[in-house]
Amino acid sequence: MSSTAVLPEAATPTVPAVGSAPPAPAPAPAKRPYLHHVDLVRTMTFALVIFVHTLTSTTAEFTSMGTNGTALLFHSTRNIFFALTGFVLMYQYLDRPDFRATSFWRRRIKLVIVPYLVWSVLYWTIEGMWASGRLGDVPGSLDELFDRIKWGTAAYHLYFLFVMLQVYLLFPLIRRLVARTRGRHWWLLGASAALQITVFSLICYWTPPTGMAELWSHLYATVVPYQLLIILGALAADHRERIGQWLRGRGELLGWLLLGTGLLAVGAYVHRVLFSGAPINDPGSPFELTLLPFIVVAAISVYATGLHWATFHRERTPIMAKVVAYASNRSFPVFLVHVMVLFFLLRPVTDDGQKWLVAHIPQPLATLTVYVSTLAISLAVVEVLRRLPGSLYLTGRPRLPFRPTI
Repeated sequence: MSSTAVLPEAATPTVPAVGSAPPAPAPAPAKRPYLHHVDLVRTMTFALVIFVHTLTSTTAEFTSMGTNGTALLFHSTRNIFFALTGFVLMYQYLDRPDFRATSFWRRRIKLVIVPYLVWSVLYWTIEGMWASGRLGDVPGSLDELFDRIKWGTAAYHLYFLFVMLQVYLLFPLIRRLVARTRGRHWWLLGASAALQITVFSLICYWTPPTGMAELWSHLYATVVPYQLLIILGALAADHRERIGQWLRGRGELLGWLLLGTGLLAVGAYVHRVLFSGAPINDPGSPFELTLLPFIVVAAISVYATGLHWATFHRERTPIMAKVVAYASNRSFPVFLVHVMVLFFLLRPVTDDGQKWLVAHIPQPLATLTVYVSTLAISLAVVEVLRRLPGSLYLTGRPRLPFRPTI
């Protein structure tokens, strides 16, 4: 378990003698060591998120079991993303005696909510209105925009930010829960797992009453289905040394667990489609109980990969270290931009309505070409946005000088 900061006992205040120097100000909290493995975890997670979006956009998403079976496993990236969020926040703030919820919210939420609102308006205006020939209807359709903003649906990836805002709002409570249950974290994890199993079961097998229909159909855009991974990440931050020791030498075990849980998830999906009448493109598949073991193992495996690289290879691979640091720093704005890039890359169509790039490049090369192009163009766009006034509100990151940074 990681060490806990010990606060000194309060001393009785004393009055300084006349002519003596005023007491020195209290030292600022020590800055915690930078965790380089988190950069690789963040880079891998966002790269896989963009890949699954590219995969489903360039293949037969609604008719191919292969596409949906593959995408099912990659949907674990959303959970890894939230586990990473819980880990980073808890690592930064758990043992800080000067932590204040209001200061945390004031500093953190603006870095998400402003880009969320800006990009919601942009995506709705371009993809929702301009692309469908309704640009002139924008002034009279603001209620539609508000409806999309309130559920994170202005674009299919923006619910990530919507959930992140909820995590930030709840973080002071999560922090207090983790701190007060030290010594009983297995019980906390067990309760969270039981809640997760209950939530997944209800999502897949319970029909809500009419009054809950809207909320239930948007449950994926709330923190509820991801709470286990958030708690798992938060606890991992508090026990990172012990976890790092346990993971060492267990790469083969994690590989077999990934294979076994992946086969379970895909096999259950195929069974549901072939024998239970489930649709091929089932929106409830990412919340099936049979996927949950893979989600947990995938999160642990990605973390273990990052930790292994940072511990044994980072210093011997300086070029890769620079690339990882660069990609990690740009990952959030690239995530914001990439769906817009995908939209314009795939907008040209052939005479019979097929996406031009997909129709003219054989698979799987078409998907790989679009993926690499999306990453490259998104990075180029981000480099421009990061150097504009208001970069903080467009990208959630501070403005960069007008010079190359890599």
